[in-house]
Amino acid sequence: MIRQQPGDLLEIEHDGNYFYIVVLTRITMFGGNIVFAWHNDGQRRDLESLQTDRTGFNACTDLIEPKREGKVTRIHRFSDTSDFWLTKYAKGANVFRKGEKARLWFLYEITDLTKEIGRYEKLPDEYRSAMDKMTSSFGIIASKIMARYTPDQNERL
Repeated sequence: MIRQQPGDLLEIEHDGNYFYIVVLTRITMFGGNIVFAWHNDGQRRDLESLQTDRTGFNACTDLIEPKREGKVTRIHRFSDTSDFWLTKYAKGANVFRKGEKARLWFLYEITDLTKEIGRYEKLPDEYRSAMDKMTSSFGIIASKIMARYTPDQNERL
């Protein structure tokens, strides 16, 4: 079983499709890593095409299931991951019903996800693209990759 480290470019096979992520942090937030996930249509890609492409999003995901199934391959290690950090912030809201809009947003610096730096009834435009402060299973991230999700599309905004 692979042990992912910051800087690892991983190819993950999931439901017959291939997905690519760069690990940006050690384990954080309930066992997940913050990653950069490339938008992809499920086709295999080569390293060269990934190195010049920054279409995707930052998210926190656990890789438990694909690692357990042996479907994670390290294909490269980046020494500098700064280009893959698309935001300096994470946003969260207390919303419990599907489709419900958030009435209060909490903002955090991505370097310290325990320290709240602001609360907003309406999230200012400059923070709409902040990473969603949640850890998702890789299956959820895979569906977001295929849908070309970005955090400013969050259904609670």
